[in-house]
Amino acid sequence: MPKKWNFLSNHGLVILHIVQNSQATLREIALSTGLTERAVYQIVRELEQDRFIRKRKVGRRNAYTLNREAILSHPVYGQVTVVDVGKIICDAAQAP
Repeated sequence: MPKKWNFLSNHGLVILHIVQNSQATLREIALSTGLTERAVYQIVRELEQDRFIRKRKVGRRNAYTLNREAILSHPVYGQVTVVDVGKIICDAAQAP
């Protein structure tokens, strides 16, 4: 049986989910990505520390905002931002 792999990293999956639903809970993100809640918590924490996302309280929930100016941190990406990547993937997912 071929090895199962994903084009996006776990961080990419979490960012994509946040792009699609900025008020998702960690549990909802975990269920949709196939990751554990603990892994999602750690990823969200890292994304927040690296300033890719901002977290704010909305009632009893957290809401996340992508930092539109955050440039991906590998030289191969050039000046591509996290929002550029999210938009490309979301647009592709909605195409017929």
